[in-house]
Amino acid sequence: MRKFLKISFLTLLLLLSAAWLGIWLGQDRIISLFVVGLNRHLQVPVRASRLEVSVLDQFPRLSVTLHDVVMHGSLPQDTVRLARARRLYCAFDAWDLLAGRYRVRAITLADARVNIRRDARGVGNYHILRPDTTAPAAEEPFGLELEGIRLERVQAVYEDAGRQQYFALHTPDLVASVGITDARVSVSATGAALVQTLRLGSDDYFRAKQLQLRTTLTVDRLRHELTLEPSEIRVGPAAYAVQGTINYQGATQLNLRATATGADVQSVLALLPPRLTRPVAGYQSRGQVYFSGTVQGELSARQNPAVAVQFGCREASVFHPQYRQTIDHLQLTGSFRNGPAHAARTAVLTLQNVRGQLAGRSFGGDLRLENLADPQLDLNLHADLDVARVVRFFPLTAVQTARGEAQLRLQLHGKLRAIRQQPTARQVAGELTLRHVTLRLRDFRQPFTDLNGRLLLQGSDVAVPVLSGRLGNSDFRGRGTLGNVTAWALRPEQTLRLQATLAAHLLDFNQLLYVYQPTAGTSGSGGGGAGAAGLRVPATLELSVRAEAQQVRFRRLRGRRLQGTVRLQNQVFSSSGLSLRAAGGAVSVRGTVDARQPRLLKASTVASCQQLPLDSLFYVFEDFGQQFITARHLRGQLTATAESDTYFDAHLSPLTDRLEAEVTATIRNGELLNFEPMQKLSMVASRATLRHLRFAELHNRLYVQSRTVYLPEMDIRSNVRAASLIRVTGTHTFDQQLDYHVQIPLLPGLLPRVLARADGPVLRLGIRGSESDFAVRYETGSALARPGSVPPAPNRPVTAPAAGPATTPPWSAERPSFELKKPVKKPAQPQVGEYFEF
Repeated sequence: MRKFLKISFLTLLLLLSAAWLGIWLGQDRIISLFVVGLNRHLQVPVRASRLEVSVLDQFPRLSVTLHDVVMHGSLPQDTVRLARARRLYCAFDAWDLLAGRYRVRAITLADARVNIRRDARGVGNYHILRPDTTAPAAEEPFGLELEGIRLERVQAVYEDAGRQQYFALHTPDLVASVGITDARVSVSATGAALVQTLRLGSDDYFRAKQLQLRTTLTVDRLRHELTLEPSEIRVGPAAYAVQGTINYQGATQLNLRATATGADVQSVLALLPPRLTRPVAGYQSRGQVYFSGTVQGELSARQNPAVAVQFGCREASVFHPQYRQTIDHLQLTGSFRNGPAHAARTAVLTLQNVRGQLAGRSFGGDLRLENLADPQLDLNLHADLDVARVVRFFPLTAVQTARGEAQLRLQLHGKLRAIRQQPTARQVAGELTLRHVTLRLRDFRQPFTDLNGRLLLQGSDVAVPVLSGRLGNSDFRGRGTLGNVTAWALRPEQTLRLQATLAAHLLDFNQLLYVYQPTAGTSGSGGGGAGAAGLRVPATLELSVRAEAQQVRFRRLRGRRLQGTVRLQNQVFSSSGLSLRAAGGAVSVRGTVDARQPRLLKASTVASCQQLPLDSLFYVFEDFGQQFITARHLRGQLTATAESDTYFDAHLSPLTDRLEAEVTATIRNGELLNFEPMQKLSMVASRATLRHLRFAELHNRLYVQSRTVYLPEMDIRSNVRAASLIRVTGTHTFDQQLDYHVQIPLLPGLLPRVLARADGPVLRLGIRGSESDFAVRYETGSALARPGSVPPAPNRPVTAPAAGPATTPPWSAERPSFELKKPVKKPAQPQVGEYFEF
């Protein structure tokens, strides 16, 4: 047996050697016949670096191998080559060679690029075969009788300039059998293909998708028609069956049908362009997803074919691996048609019987969308929602975290353009019910907690019959109306209007004034960047709120029974009157706060208080930033009215150099306790008496300007017998520099009773220096008697005047030079568009 195998092998080797020798001796004739025959069948030039005859390249067939092949297209003056290939194998059967007939039975194209093009007129570059020589005569020595075509690592590109189409695919190993006659070309292909893109217009379909092809098609060259037999394209687990005809004699006529089986959401989305799938690209699905459709009619620059698609899913699940949320038991049926005009204006998309569950809570609805050029929308939606699961499944950039329960009912009917602009209650209606909802929003420092209530959507407005909850430490319960909601939500720079009545147990302005802090790039913030403080107000918000609060907190302030109305327009707050019980008295404020520049706020207000304890007032306002006279020094009840223009920086600290104010004040039952400057008047009364100085009703008008408090002349009637009447005037700067002038009439005990009158001789004192370093000095009468004279330096200690007749004119004869008048008020400079309502 071994001897027999050895003889057989030697015989085969001898035969192969003889065949190789015969081919080597006759290869010039074979190549000559091949070149002549190829030029007779092709009407475009083909170039190759070299040709050779090989037994091994396409064994067991003999092949003529062309190296570095370049083939031109049929379009004149086209610089793009139809094909470039590293190698082209044309295989012959050995029996044909023995019979003296050279028939190309198979072609293998390796490491090649094929560019198929149609110009703007619809003329292609692929007409390379001579139509009368596709079938060889029996007596001809050379001919094409293709039984198969193999594409190895071939990149094919199709470009249609007239229709704006571009297809690119790569075939690592695609096998095709081809039959060519005068009338038709038949192709059967099987193998893998990597679709780089199928571009229609500006949209890319099948982008970077691996396909498995099994197709049979026939090209009728006389009728210019391509018939696609039932073929299958597989994308992952999905299989798409396609069949039909394409007639390209004149305008392209399509008659195609496609059906999908075994598909899921991912495989369907894989067919669509990124701009349509980007919002849902991360979602995955399980379950049955199906669709089928037809394309019929003319495809040209003037007309589109009729498109009809039916689709749906049964018991499907949609989930997102990052958020770990799943929609279960999803069912729907849908359809799409481009209508009688085969255009977007007659297209109709419908979704019916939509049902599913998210976190065990059901939802459902239906949708009809007509006229994609000017959409007409009909939507009915109802859902029972777990807010935390919904926000995780559909993330919103404005919401960081959420939890609670909600029920939603929504109906939209009408033109989408009208819904965006000014919808009616018939076009837009809905209801949202909240139960124990918590929201932490991106632009808010404090969360909304325990939200309960109902919101009714009626056209462009939202009616709020009742809504309660908390914002940080503050609570609220109210009702109202939100106006222009749909336009504000759908279009930028639209205004949201709020009218509401609000009641609260506690309003904590330590949080509320800083609660809205938009991040960088948020529209409507009114300027500034991320991290900037200040009272930041959206430019697109208008409101009118009637508020009542039982308690109010701000720094040391503990108020109660806040009442009033606050309005906001053009980022300017205004109020005709806010009242508050605080610090043991009553306070009311009216005016405006201009918040158009968050880092420079202007408050123009008129404030009044009644029977407000002085010590409580100074404690609440932290002694007004000075330590000269503090809450521990004062007792009494203050009744005052203050008109002021105040500016605040980004941290809501007042800009004192811009502050202007006029205060009319009355103090009743006043007391001055342990006030150090009074201790230095021991020549008038004992220190024990001066430590507890009581005075009758005081009335004066103060002015604040240029960081200085101006105190006009004021009479103080005290409980000190020796100084029962004291006149005071002076200034006190915000840098705590003092300049006070005091007049004390000389009373019995110092002068005879006949001279101890109110207009008699007086003791004039000056208090100058700082809070921590001040001096009380006696001021000479001669310098004080003449207006315009310069007082001497305050370096003389206080001494009692000499007895005898008074040499100083009566106090009322001439006003002293240090008497202060009301400072000239700076003219108001209102901003453009400023909103005042008193």
